[in-house]
Amino acid sequence: MTQLIRTAALVSAMATAAVAGPKVSEIDVTADLSAIENHSAAAVWTSLETDLETALAERLIGQIADADTEGAEIHVEIDSVLLASNFEQALGVGEWVLKGDVDIDMPDASKDMRYDLTVSADQLDAYYPEGTDPATVTVDSDAFYSAIIGAFAGNVASKLK
Repeated sequence: MTQLIRTAALVSAMATAAVAGPKVSEIDVTADLSAIENHSAAAVWTSLETDLETALAERLIGQIADADTEGAEIHVEIDSVLLASNFEQALGVGEWVLKGDVDIDMPDASKDMRYDLTVSADQLDAYYPEGTDPATVTVDSDAFYSAIIGAFAGNVASKLK
């Protein structure tokens, strides 16, 4: 019986460690905000780099490495922010998109990940606050901004779980 309990405890500890994912030692986001042509949206998007770094850190809070621990390094380069006006969006001639290159360097280089990530407005319904009508959300609203940051950060963080 004691052996069974020890085995169960060991399996449980291993499962917890596996679920926790790798430690993260660096999160770096760069963005070229000159791509934003919608002036009212540009006022909301001024802190994109910092806000995306913060959103990633919040989702990986249990995986942040100590200063002397080697961990995964996350580098995101936002290369496209398409923010059509509501009029263009309604006409179907413009879209709302946040696109970037994601580079996750793991301590074991064979597990490195590199991919392009595009988050668009049609993927955001689950990220809006409860009771938000997606049809009324505008590109310069805090709800849209928070949702697109949350969706982008959620995808990157899911790769490290």
